[in-house]
Order: sequence, then C-alpha cells, then structure tokens
Amino acid sequence: MIPPAFRVGITGALTLTTDTKALAKLRAQLDAVLAQIKDEVTAHATAPRAAGIYAPGPPHLRIISPLAEGADRLVARAGLALGYQLDAPLPFAQSDYEKDFPASRDEFRELLAQAGPRVLAIDGGRSDADEQNRSYEAVGRLVARNCDLLIAIWDGGKGKGRGGTADIVRFAARQFQPIWWLRPDGSGEPCWIESLQDLRRPGGCAGGAAAARLKICIRTAILPPLEEVPTQDPLRDFLAAQPKRDFWPWNTYQNLMWRAAGKPPPAPALSPPVPPAGETWPYWDRHFAPADRLAVDYGKRYRSSYILVFFLAAAALGAATLGIGFGAEAWAGNVLELGCLGFIYRIVHLNETGRWHERLITYRLLAELFRKQQALALLGWSLPAAEAAHVSGDSDGLPTAPPRDVWVGWYFNAVVRASPLPQGTLGGPALAELHGAVLASLIAGQVDYHVRRRRDSQTIARRLGRWGRRFFFATVALVVFKFLVLSYGLVLAGPPPAAGSGDPRYGVLTTVLRTCLGLLPGLSAAFVGIRGYAELELLADQSAQMQRLLTGAEARLRSLDLAAPLASQELGLEVLALAEAMLLDLKGWAQLFRVKVVEPG
Repeated sequence: MIPPAFRVGITGALTLTTDTKALAKLRAQLDAVLAQIKDEVTAHATAPRAAGIYAPGPPHLRIISPLAEGADRLVARAGLALGYQLDAPLPFAQSDYEKDFPASRDEFRELLAQAGPRVLAIDGGRSDADEQNRSYEAVGRLVARNCDLLIAIWDGGKGKGRGGTADIVRFAARQFQPIWWLRPDGSGEPCWIESLQDLRRPGGCAGGAAAARLKICIRTAILPPLEEVPTQDPLRDFLAAQPKRDFWPWNTYQNLMWRAAGKPPPAPALSPPVPPAGETWPYWDRHFAPADRLAVDYGKRYRSSYILVFFLAAAALGAATLGIGFGAEAWAGNVLELGCLGFIYRIVHLNETGRWHERLITYRLLAELFRKQQALALLGWSLPAAEAAHVSGDSDGLPTAPPRDVWVGWYFNAVVRASPLPQGTLGGPALAELHGAVLASLIAGQVDYHVRRRRDSQTIARRLGRWGRRFFFATVALVVFKFLVLSYGLVLAGPPPAAGSGDPRYGVLTTVLRTCLGLLPGLSAAFVGIRGYAELELLADQSAQMQRLLTGAEARLRSLDLAAPLASQELGLEVLALAEAMLLDLKGWAQLFRVKVVEPG
C-alpha cells in the first residue's frame, strides 16, 4: 500500500518585493494554499471512499524546490514550517550552483541540509549562456514534471527567455499541469492555470473560483474515481489479490502453443541484473511485480478457457452424433454431450464471475505503466498524468474501456505521487549506470520478447492452420468412405441387418463413423477458430513493428555522448518517446483483445 501523497513544485522570481507589507501578504497567500492542501489531503485520505487504499499514517507532502534565491526558498521555508518534506533538484553540482548566490550561500546550505539525502544534481553545464539557460530549463521542467501543483510566483510577463519562470509556466500549461499563480508583490488574488488557453486569459479563474478548482484537483488526486463503493471494487480487488494457485487446466494454452511452436517449455527465468543504486528502482519493482504476476495468472486462465471451450465444443459435436436413437449407445452419447456442454458452461461462468478477461487486460496495462515509469523515474522524468489516465482510451482521449478500468490510470498516478525522486547526481559513472539499466529494462528484454513472439506466432499460426486442414480433409475422406460403404457395400454387403441381429461389425463401424463424422469437423473448426481467436498473425505484425522501433531506439540511445552536459536530458527525451510508443502499442493490444470475451456460443 502507498501513503496518500501530494507534491508541490515551485518556479518563480529570483527577486521579491522589499515592501514588508507586500511580502507579508505573499507569505500569507503561500501559507493559506499549503495549509489548504495539507488539510484537504488529510481529510480525503481518511474518508470512507479511501478506506483500504492507503497505508496508515500521515500524508506524504513534499515541496520540490531548486532552492534558488527568492521564490524557491520562500516556498521551501513555508512548506517546512507546515511539516512538508523538502526535495531539492539542482541544475549543477552543489559547488558549481553556489556560484549563483555567493552572498546567500549559508542560507542555501541550511535549507539543503533540511532536504537531507533528497538532493539530485543534474548534469548541467555553463560553457556558455545558452548551455547555462538550458540547465535552468532542465531543472525547472524536472520540477514541473514531478509535482501535482506548481506554484508560480510570477509577474505575468514574458520573462527572460529559456529556463525562466514564464518559460516553465508555459511548459507546465502545455502538459495540463495545474498551476497556482501568485504575484511577487503579493497583489491581486491567486489565479488558477491549467492549460495554454488559461494563460491567454490571465486572471480568468481567480479568487474563489481558483480555490474551487484547487479543491477539485486535490479531491480527484486523493480519492479513487468511483463515486460509490460497489459490491466488487476493482481497485480494492487488485490491492487484496493474491497469486493464483497453479492448476493444470490453466496451462492448456501454454502447452498447446509450445507444442504448436515445436519448442519445449521455457527454462526458469534468469536472475535479474543488479539494479541501480538508490530507492527508485526497488520502489517501482515492488509495484510492478504483483501486477505482472496477476496479469500472467489471469492470462493463463483466460486463454486456456477459450482453448478448452473450443475442444469441448468439438467433443460435444462428436458425442451429439451418438445421441441419436434410443439405445444404450444413444444414452452414452447424450450423457457425454451434456457433460461437455456442462463443462463449457462452467468455464464460461468462472471466466465471467472471476473477470479473467478484464483482469488480464487491466493488470497488464498497470504493470506496463509501472515498467515504463521505472526507467523514466531513474532520470527524474515521468509519464504525463493525462497520458496515464487515458491509457485505456483511444487517441482522442475518449474512454473505450468499461468504466471499471478508470482506476488503472488513477492508481498509477497515485503511486507516482508517492514515489521517491532519484538522489545523488545525473552525470558521470552514475549516468552510465542508469543508461545501462534503461537499455536492459526497456530494450534488451523487449527485443528478445518480440523476436520470439513474432517467430512463434508465425509458426503457431501456420501449424494450427495445417492441423485444421488435416482434420478437414480427414472428414472429407471419411464422408467419401461412408458414401462408398452405403452405395457399393465395399465393407458390408447387402442391406444393413435388422436391429438386434447381433452383427457386431455393423454396430462398431457405425459407431466409429458417426463419432468421427461429428468429432473431426469439430476439431478442424477448433484449430481454425483458435488460430483466428488468438490473432496470431496480427501479433506477429505488431512484434515486427515493435522490433523495428526498439532497434532504432537502441541505436539512438547507444549513440548518446554521456559525458556531454545535459546528456541526462537527451536520454530522458529518448526514453519518454520510446515509452509513449510502447504504450501506444499496448493500447492497441488492449483494444483488440477487449472484445475477445469467452462465450458459450
């Protein structure tokens, strides 16, 4: 379980008003908004709708501030006074950054000490003015990406260009990041900005309207998305879920696919590589592992259930041919047919009541969000909250998934809010280590996976089609044989003996013919149906596309000069682009298989 969390970032003026009254008003505005956040997060986290979602204890409230002079330090002090934790991302190494404010170096160090180990120095450079501004831009964007509310202490002007307050505000607005705008001189009322459109009409949402929007922002972040608590809440189901017992029928799909691919079962997974140092990697591992395990468990049940339904339907068809008449043979055929139909009903019922199909998709979506975020988080980057919230939707952001899926994006964002920022430095050997971890987690394993999936899907599709054709031709041959038997008496001369005549040859041959004429076309249809239902050709095409995408991404990642200033930002851009492309492929898979429900028909 995660603690309830909320992160406040800061961007703002380096120089504040010297007017004592104006500065007091600005401080009062800061104290008011930070106190409101603390009170409302605490209240929502203990509300009935949040019961069972969060770990017990106080909320995890954070201020994310680069601790430059002026607004950065003002907000940091206000947050610390109210019990917020301080995280300090820096544009350069500490010794280099301190050159910006030699007169207030002691104040900076005192605040930095209160951040403790929660300090991250990115690999900025100062060889010229452009590189220096890019470094300020990088740290400002890091703050904006990793907060739930960005406080902007800003005069509303165009600013000083790249990396300035105006530039960071525009960046955040493009990401639909909520912004709480305060003037440096304390004048006017706080304003709410959430998009570039809001920036075009500054002051359009101020005072009480801004406070109302902030309330909605906090409530939406802290409370789960369902207005009522249903009998079966999918989020609480996930949090309470345990790994499923391995039962042999649920390995039917894997066994069939291994046989069709001509391969033995895979060997046990190798031990994972040594993770990068710090809290970030294990934090995301702890969330990825259970979601991935449950997705695998429910995937085995769902896929095996439709394989079993196909084969049981074929068996029922074969038994149905025996069930015509009134003898003992007909009774046995009817019993066998009813038994097959009963098993089909039971499997479909288990699938529906256990929501295997739904859980496979939602848990896989959640696990892959965690996997992508794990690589991004190493660099202080994050998937945009809107992208995560719409992971189950279409390209227009319109929900195409059942309402039960809305918890996936919400829970992912809640886990992101509670996650630690990376610590230490993003340069030198540390960056090389993170670069290797990204290649291993997002590239190497995924390339191998898609190479295998493409090859195996093509082989399995070809063999299932071949098996289906063989059973079809066997059916044709049997029909021809029956026709010859009936027409020319090649096996039994003369008319059929009367019932009860005791001729065993006729009874055995009839039983075999009737059974095979029912079973063989059923098996042919089963293999063809499994091939179509599994969308093997489409999976092979998707893997071919992903293989090309990953190969190109790997080449770009390996070509990066990790010793160059701000190489971490180039790495972050590449990883974000790759993660978004992989999520787009995942959304396509989810939309395709969402309609592949297991039904008795």
